[in-house]
Amino acid sequence: MPLPVFAMMLCTFCIGTAESVIAGILPAIGHDVGVSLTSVGMLISVYAVAVVLVGPLLTAATGRFRRTLLMPGMMAVFILGNVLAALAPDFRWLVVGRVVSALAHSTLIAAFVAAARDMAPADRRSAWGAKITLGIGLSSVVGVPAGTLIGDLFGWRATFWALAALSLAATLLLMRRAVPEAPPVTPDDRRTAPGVARPRFVLPGPLLLVALVIMLGTGGVFALYTYASPYLTQAAGFGPRTVTVLLLLYGAGGIVGNTVGGRAADRSPYAAVLITLGASTAGLLLLALLPGSRGAVAVLFCLLGAAYFGTIPALNTQTVTTAGTTSPTMALTINNSAFCVGIALGSWLGGFLLAHGRSLPSVAGAGATLTAAALLLATACPGRRNSPAVTAVPEARAADTTAAVTGGSRTTG
Repeated sequence: MPLPVFAMMLCTFCIGTAESVIAGILPAIGHDVGVSLTSVGMLISVYAVAVVLVGPLLTAATGRFRRTLLMPGMMAVFILGNVLAALAPDFRWLVVGRVVSALAHSTLIAAFVAAARDMAPADRRSAWGAKITLGIGLSSVVGVPAGTLIGDLFGWRATFWALAALSLAATLLLMRRAVPEAPPVTPDDRRTAPGVARPRFVLPGPLLLVALVIMLGTGGVFALYTYASPYLTQAAGFGPRTVTVLLLLYGAGGIVGNTVGGRAADRSPYAAVLITLGASTAGLLLLALLPGSRGAVAVLFCLLGAAYFGTIPALNTQTVTTAGTTSPTMALTINNSAFCVGIALGSWLGGFLLAHGRSLPSVAGAGATLTAAALLLATACPGRRNSPAVTAVPEARAADTTAAVTGGSRTTG
């Protein structure tokens, strides 16, 4: 793996850990700063809202920045947010720290995926992009448990200090070798008045359709995953220790799914999306119907992680190829926002059903309904015919960059 790709994956690992680790240290924060768990839970919601609302705006504002400036600069903002959280004298400053770290979330992940795809050989772009999103999967398997353990042993502030230190190390590693700049925009791509240096920001219908598929597919999985622990203990009858193992298996399945899904997306992103969404739908439906079969639940839970993370590389590819005159980085930012909205939708749906007396298996059934809707919409996404050509055309302007990078050097104009 090239050093810049590894460094970007490590940065993404830090970002993914920061997003989710807060759930493991909520009780300690609430006790220390003297607020209720409900109030501390706002740290998760505030982070998500900042990612969804501010991410696209910040990507648009920084669209002219060179990657060699944008990536370290945004990582510096992310590190600052974690330092502010670690030093927060009260709950308000903790919220500020979370918002500051969230500002960099969408722009960085989108820039990392776009850069990795530009560096990759022409037939491996999805696989190399998947190496970046693999950092998210690793954060759920390694980062969140490690951050929670650090918080338990040394206090919740130590978790944020550890995140800031690892993020700084990843940033320094990223700066050791230049990441290739975005490919130049050709007159055909620009489609604006002469002299304009970048594509105009538009939201083509196919891109919005892919975003809707992401939102529904993610919402379906997270309707159950948000309440995975009570489902596994109350509905399936597993003990707490076994639940921890199953959650790790879900993450491990996600790592495998992300890797395999990246390779499949290079062959046909359209088929990869349909297969993985179909697998997610089937898994959720069986989890709704077979909660009493522990063996089946254990296998299905692991496969659900593989199916969900396997969908991500193919959806990233479809996002880029349907971007039109919207820059790939902006398109991937919208992609990331759609994932965040889907997580919020799934969490809300699961909570709504449980609050109205529905059973935990019924939450899995409702999730299957959402992923089935995503699957139906995915059949209307571009790429059914001649997938490789569809994928190649919007990325044709990356050819020069790809050739230069894979040849060992790159010149900038």
